[in-house]
Amino acid sequence: METPQNAVASVTLDGLSQDSNGTPVSAAFHRCEVAPDLVQLFPVKALLDLEKDWTPPPGMFRLDCAPAPRPRSNLPPPGNVHLSLKLQRFLGHGRSGIVFAAEQMTTAGTVNGENDAALFPPLVVKVARRERCLSLAREAWFYDHLECLQGVVLPRCYGWFEMKLPREWDVAAWREYPTSNRGTDAAEGPTEFMEYATEDLRPHNIAPIPLAAELAEARDRVFVLVLERVGDTMENSFDMLDDIHAAYKEIALMSVDLSLDVKYNNILMAPESPPGLPSLPSPFTGLTHRLRIIDLELAMKTYFSVPALMKRCDAYLDF
Repeated sequence: METPQNAVASVTLDGLSQDSNGTPVSAAFHRCEVAPDLVQLFPVKALLDLEKDWTPPPGMFRLDCAPAPRPRSNLPPPGNVHLSLKLQRFLGHGRSGIVFAAEQMTTAGTVNGENDAALFPPLVVKVARRERCLSLAREAWFYDHLECLQGVVLPRCYGWFEMKLPREWDVAAWREYPTSNRGTDAAEGPTEFMEYATEDLRPHNIAPIPLAAELAEARDRVFVLVLERVGDTMENSFDMLDDIHAAYKEIALMSVDLSLDVKYNNILMAPESPPGLPSLPSPFTGLTHRLRIIDLELAMKTYFSVPALMKRCDAYLDF
């Protein structure tokens, strides 16, 4: 039986940290709950209402000017599984995180209140960059919001986890895979506000929630996502254009805009099954997809229409 995505309460990671003597240490993480209001709507309605001389193009926004509602969760009550992982091969890195394959060492705990063994597909661990804790939290928010598309066009996400970093510990990945982008979450703010000047937002009391501001400034914590490992990059993206378009449309149906991060490396093949889990049919279209879209930290929750969202993405789909 497939282990639910909310079964894991805690994670131990080997291969991530070492103490001041250079001795490897096991890093213990606890599950974080996703704040429902962490991500706010884009574009900001209060500012749109001020633009008296601007009329939106026909069909730009949904008829009700509200995002598509999130379908009811199908997950059972949270489990108490402890998952022990060892970081393996480096897989890649980007703006907000560094990704490693993960070897499953042990599991303990119950699934669905029963003493069933927790069985997982091959996994990866995405480690947040020190200055990008908010970005990874936003990504966790979107995995939670798009739960119905996990295993459909998104990897399954088994949780967002936090560890308080002891002062004497070192996270080697931060040194070995530095970002070429010197920006920080504190300087840039949440993605939904990046296109606005602070002086435009402040008079309307529009600002990130306190948790977002706290995460943007955090430097003494480590956050990770535990995700299903999916397949490799496409061999021929031109032959997959219809598949790519269909995958992005599934996400557009949930009023989520991924246009800020559409690129070749963020569109991977579905995992092979076995050892991976089989693909699930879409709850919206009934389609079973060959692709998985990754990296959601620049996603935005919107009230754009599906055609408008697809137009924004299509502009980047020629790679």
